[in-house]
Amino acid sequence: MSEKHIDEFSGVETTGHEWDGIRELNNPMPRWWVWTFYATVVWALGYAIAYPAIPMITDATKGMLGYSSRAELQQNLDQAKASQTTLHDLIAAKTVHEIDSDSALREFAVAGGASAFKVNCAPCHGSGATGGPGFPNLN
Repeated sequence: MSEKHIDEFSGVETTGHEWDGIRELNNPMPRWWVWTFYATVVWALGYAIAYPAIPMITDATKGMLGYSSRAELQQNLDQAKASQTTLHDLIAAKTVHEIDSDSALREFAVAGGASAFKVNCAPCHGSGATGGPGFPNLN
């Protein structure tokens, strides 16, 4: 086995890799970097144990804390639907003129209509309802 080359300027052994006459020095990693790397490994292991982090075939690991972002999202959606139930019931029970005269109901109905338009109509008719190729102007 050949001896490693010692760099003449720094006195550090090289790794044996050379490219265009430049040799790679075999310097150790800085201590702060090594300890930071170890800390990230410990953090990752703790995170994988505490939270649902590892995907399986049909589900994922549950985690020790029992947290689920999907369950949190479903809870938020249920709260939003429950808070809108009274407004939906009022809109269903009133006429268009009565809805227009009530500012809170009008604002809710316009926001719902704008959302429905953006999802269902805007892809073809454009966001300003000016029409698109092959689709009429709705203004």
